[in-house]
Amino acid sequence: MTLEQFLKDNRTELIKRTRAKVAGRSSPPVDPTELEHGVPLFLSQLSATLQKQGPDGTNGSTRASHAAQPAIGESAAVHGRDLLKFGFSIEQVVHDYGDVCQAVTELAEERGTTLSIAEFHTLNRCLDDAIAGAVSSWSQERDRKQADKTSDKVLRALGTLVDQAKTTFDVLRDGRVAAGGATGNLLLRALAEMRAVIDKADAK
Repeated sequence: MTLEQFLKDNRTELIKRTRAKVAGRSSPPVDPTELEHGVPLFLSQLSATLQKQGPDGTNGSTRASHAAQPAIGESAAVHGRDLLKFGFSIEQVVHDYGDVCQAVTELAEERGTTLSIAEFHTLNRCLDDAIAGAVSSWSQERDRKQADKTSDKVLRALGTLVDQAKTTFDVLRDGRVAAGGATGNLLLRALAEMRAVIDKADAK
């Protein structure tokens, strides 16, 4: 059985398991219907990516997952803002998508479904794009909300970038995604922006 068919056949169970994992942590209570940009949409986009990829080859996987990046990143950005609104921390944003991957791999093992290298590659790349999009939007939205509370723009900007850098580094260190993907690029941008903020402050 292909991963695409597995996702189609087990969609309801995967959503149920992922939400149970979220509820099992000390996360704020959230009405699942309010997070429409989260797990259900990600599973739909992952399925669409796998369909474009076709049954063969890592090259096809790479092309398809790159093609899916804008849609996955954009919807994950909305999801990141939603999670901030409900009081989720930036670490919980990452765990939210990690739970999807864990639910897929656990259920696949239980059902005796083996993921091909290409399918696993696509899953990881889509997850990478989603994490990067959600973390980036969460950070930007929190920075915007804190603008009225913190008058020092330099400290506020550095605080946001430090949180973003720490979270993306934790994701890479834990091996959830590869360093060369969207999450790794987000870490590099955060570090570069920190340097730019400091240089600009020093120049005053």
